[in-house]
Amino acid sequence: MDNQLLFYKCIVSLNPAAHGRLHIAPSDDVGYARVSNSVPLIGPEFGEAGKEYPIAFAKAGDGHFVPVAVLGLNDGENLFVNGAGRWAGHYIPAFVRRYPFVPAEQAEDKQLIVCFDDTSPRFNETAGEPLLVDGEPSAYLQQIIAFLREFHAESQRTAQFAATLHELDLLTERRADAVSPSGERYSLSGLWIVDEARFQKISRDALDSLFQTGALGLIYLHLASLSNFARLLERKAAASTEKPH
Repeated sequence: MDNQLLFYKCIVSLNPAAHGRLHIAPSDDVGYARVSNSVPLIGPEFGEAGKEYPIAFAKAGDGHFVPVAVLGLNDGENLFVNGAGRWAGHYIPAFVRRYPFVPAEQAEDKQLIVCFDDTSPRFNETAGEPLLVDGEPSAYLQQIIAFLREFHAESQRTAQFAATLHELDLLTERRADAVSPSGERYSLSGLWIVDEARFQKISRDALDSLFQTGALGLIYLHLASLSNFARLLERKAAASTEKPH
């Protein structure tokens, strides 16, 4: 199970006996992500996510590092969910899109099982897509399973990428401080980024290894994305002027 479940509230595993009649209604409401100022990213997302969001690293509870898309400048703030509960950016991170589903590994054989947030209002017994048909995964659920498997596999590869950066001592903690045009100050702590000075001094062997594994490209995408902190500040200022006084 993920170390950071963020907006998930009550995770249960899909059980044919208990959930044989369960359906999921279509919805583009992402209001559940409104209180998350960052969400985890997987490596293949860096290209698209880095066009809009700063990509930084957060330290998980178990001490491992997780790349995240930074979505807000304050705790509990997501500047990319509008008042109607719709995503206001071009690219929606996979972590957001997979909700209300989440993969989990069985301890005994490492097989993936499908879990979901039982509190999601999208679940019912009549409307939308059935999850099971005669006790077997429906066509819709098969697509979800494929997505969850790919997400899980890429999460493991991305975790190894972050671990490599840590092992090479390339990550440094930084606080994002900003001042809006109106003079409001914002400070976001708990973010880690690649230290460019250290990065330039790594050995040829380490550099070759980063290139061979694809990590080098991810590092450059991460560094390029940091300029998006200025965009976050602009979005924050725009949101502040739209609020009624």
